[in-house]
Amino acid sequence: MTRLIVVAIAVALCAGTAGAASPRIGQLTASRDGWHATLTFTKTRDPYPEDSHFHLTVKDGTRVMLDQAVTSSLPDVGSQFQPGGFGQPVLSFRDLNGDGSRELVLLLFTGGAHCCSFDQIFDFSGAKPRKTEFDFADSGAAIKVVGGKVLFASGDDSFAYAFTDYADSGEPIELRTYDAGRFTNVTRDYPSVVAKDAAFWWTQYRHSLKTGRDERGILAAWSADEALLGHAAGAKQTLVRLSATGVLNRASGLPLPKGSAYIKALWRFLDKEGYLR
Repeated sequence: MTRLIVVAIAVALCAGTAGAASPRIGQLTASRDGWHATLTFTKTRDPYPEDSHFHLTVKDGTRVMLDQAVTSSLPDVGSQFQPGGFGQPVLSFRDLNGDGSRELVLLLFTGGAHCCSFDQIFDFSGAKPRKTEFDFADSGAAIKVVGGKVLFASGDDSFAYAFTDYADSGEPIELRTYDAGRFTNVTRDYPSVVAKDAAFWWTQYRHSLKTGRDERGILAAWSADEALLGHAAGAKQTLVRLSATGVLNRASGLPLPKGSAYIKALWRFLDKEGYLR
């Protein structure tokens, strides 16, 4: 149950040689305060849509700051990917850490049903550009500003398949900041955002009672949010009460724990993933 926040983007495509198998050149640009970035890539539609040969150029006025092929060293990312963002700007300049300097954010996607949205950050605050990349897996990341801080809002992908099938799995919110080449998990620092996410999952649980969907993945995400808010004991009591009414005992056809066994398994999982600390 991946949640992605959609914002509009613009993609300029230039037609190439005629013919079904002929490649076309894709181009994306971003500008801010005299800085300009251009991402070009080759698009081929036959036999399957495919992007390749990504190249990024960044200029400060007329001074070339970066001119290189786009590659990734992430373990789950190969040499084939495409513009990502799912509606967010694929290419944008942002001051991610509030130091007055700009970073270039590039959002990419590997394709496939369950993998992988990854972000690349190009930091120009030092003598040389520094690239940092992070794999946001299925959830992707929406860039949000909360209390003046730029956050990468995503979901905890470790919950996928943990307690039910992928489609019924819930992923509690994760919030990260970028600074000096590092992404830091700051989810606990934003209880109001976590509380909103917990309310979302509880609403999804109530809806599941009407639709007959497996609620275990949804309640796992809700419990994780509640634990981050310091309400782990209350969340566990709620699950015990629900188990007593038979809610967590419905047969799903999956070899996964039900009832009290589900609660024990969930609390072991939350402890292992750091939600109970």
